[in-house]
Amino acid sequence: MDIPTPPEDQELRNVIDKLAQFVARNGPEFEKMTMEKQKDNAKFSFLFGGDFFTYYKYRLALEQQPRTSQCTTRSTSRSPSARCPSPGAPPIEELIQQSLWNLQQQEQHLASLRQEQVTAAIALAVEQQTQKLLHETQLDMTEFDNILQPIIDMCTKDAISAGKNWMFTNAKGPAHCELMTSHLRNRITADGAHFELRLHLIYLTNDVLHHWLVNERQRFLQVGIEKTSTNKGRIESERKQEEKRKKQVGGTRESDRERERERKEREREAGETVNK
Repeated sequence: MDIPTPPEDQELRNVIDKLAQFVARNGPEFEKMTMEKQKDNAKFSFLFGGDFFTYYKYRLALEQQPRTSQCTTRSTSRSPSARCPSPGAPPIEELIQQSLWNLQQQEQHLASLRQEQVTAAIALAVEQQTQKLLHETQLDMTEFDNILQPIIDMCTKDAISAGKNWMFTNAKGPAHCELMTSHLRNRITADGAHFELRLHLIYLTNDVLHHWLVNERQRFLQVGIEKTSTNKGRIESERKQEEKRKKQVGGTRESDRERERERKEREREAGETVNK
């Protein structure tokens, strides 16, 4: 008889081997109890005819074989009245160990379910947010993927430049930026994403960030120049106003001096008239 192939997953193989040992020691009742407790645990599908059911039965038969051989040997060496002990109640310590093992398997299954639920909840939230952004922006992600494909395939300078230009052209608001960056993130972190895809899209992301930083510095420089120009204009305006004020003050003083000369001239003329 061909030996069934064991599972490649070492953890699953250990579970099958361990259960076969426990069932061989405690009889089919332990198998029924385990089936009841682990009926929702995919790891124990082999108990219900799933994958590696044949391997489990093989391991169970292998574990039961030594007991049968020992029993036969003892029966032939003893009197006919001597009976082979049934696989009766094992020691209490072993029962505790087996119960703990069963409980541990249940806890692992529950932990796995919780993780699956958390992962599913996160995936649902991401998908809902993506649909919301698609509705708000009306961006065509198929077009974006068509732009990304040459980057993924060849990663040429022109391809990256085209991807960068597409993103900046369509970066019309926060929602557009969030949608594009989250799409890149999802492509990079996808389970089936190969190394080149991740690397080339990271190159694109780096180029976009670099371009944005350069433009941001240019914007700051422009703002600084505008502020400087504004200050320069204000200073020039204030200088002209000061010159005008000085001229006005100077003109007033000149008028005062002219009036003083006229007054003195009148007094002189009046004096000459009196003398005559």
